[in-house]
Amino acid sequence: MSLVEPAAAKPRMADCFSRLLVILRQPGFRWFWLGSSTQSVAQATQFLAIGWLVLEVTGSSAQLGLVIFLYGVPNVAFLIVAGVLADRFDRRYVLIITQAGVAGLIAALGILTLADAIAIRHVYAVAALLGVVQSLNMPARMTMVSDLVDQASLLDAIAMQNAAVHAGRIAGPPIAGVIIEVWGLSESLLAIAGCYVVSMACVAKIGRTSQLMTVVSQSVFRNFAEGLSYIKNNPVVLTVIVITCSFGGFGMSHLQILPAMAKETLGAGAAGVGLLYLASGIGSLIGNVFLPLLGTNNIYRSMLISVGLFATFLIAFAWCDWFWFSWVLFLLVGVFGLGAVWPFSSTMVQLESPSEVRGRVMGVLQFTPGFHFLGAFPLALAAGVWSWGVAMTGAAAATVLVAVWFGVIRKGSPSLSGTASDSK
Repeated sequence: MSLVEPAAAKPRMADCFSRLLVILRQPGFRWFWLGSSTQSVAQATQFLAIGWLVLEVTGSSAQLGLVIFLYGVPNVAFLIVAGVLADRFDRRYVLIITQAGVAGLIAALGILTLADAIAIRHVYAVAALLGVVQSLNMPARMTMVSDLVDQASLLDAIAMQNAAVHAGRIAGPPIAGVIIEVWGLSESLLAIAGCYVVSMACVAKIGRTSQLMTVVSQSVFRNFAEGLSYIKNNPVVLTVIVITCSFGGFGMSHLQILPAMAKETLGAGAAGVGLLYLASGIGSLIGNVFLPLLGTNNIYRSMLISVGLFATFLIAFAWCDWFWFSWVLFLLVGVFGLGAVWPFSSTMVQLESPSEVRGRVMGVLQFTPGFHFLGAFPLALAAGVWSWGVAMTGAAAATVLVAVWFGVIRKGSPSLSGTASDSK
């Protein structure tokens, strides 16, 4: 399959917004997008509310770290099963069932908190179960986009989908903070559960899609192995997944330990750290909104350039000691990181993967967010030995080196022209 469109005039801004509006006029995608927007607000706020709950119950930041760990391990581990489920079953039902599960778990925390019966063991259990259920949700959500729009509109649809995610990252935490301060923690948890119910209702409004489902005649691990085999034999998919995993494990690991870095290098307090996260969310949203300007011409080259720009601004951010200039740099990190690299990689993987294996392939790609947790610890150790500037420069450089070697220099890497079938 070619990733190159026929030569055409460079799209204007007005044309891009017009294309996005056309996508939203499609009933199936519109309901899906509304559901994704609501879920994004809920998902962006759930960790704030749960984290606040842990601190109220225990007063320990170590306990909060343990809760995040208990969420992260099953979230990564169950992605193997999640991709297979996204191919075996109707993705609408997978989304509805998992959203109902998340709503129930968070509502249970809210009710226990309201009744003043909450204990840390309850939070442990809910965190681990949330890690399982939300891992099952991710590949189905990502792969369903291509079931609702044609290939020519896929990049625009993914840009809209990611815009909803980043809008949730911007709006969600402040809203949750206000609810906690004005009404209370239990009310915040119940409101988050309500958002998941609304998202579930939106997905239920989607009509039947054109999804081709895998016949259930093999084990989950056999299905997963087939997905890995497809990845291994497709030069574009293999290359994009490797680059994206290095982007997550090296480049994006700073997100997990930003508070420590900002406090030590910028002298920022909690409010300052919050402003930096806001910059990242705004930058990611900007990247997704303006992504259609590039179209799908030379999409592979665009991804590699985005990796380079992301690393450049991350290095500049690591060495900057002026808060507001750092804020601008971190916004640019968001533009070219989550705002460009991730949508480009997701688009290419979905374009290259037929429907019957797409869920398994996207399930592998979804390991990338989990690598944030894996990369954060060695990054913090390196910063303790040398400095934050040296550690983050090394992480950014590693991201670029993997992209250049695996994506350009290595024999068998895809052609920079963007043609999937071409390889060196």
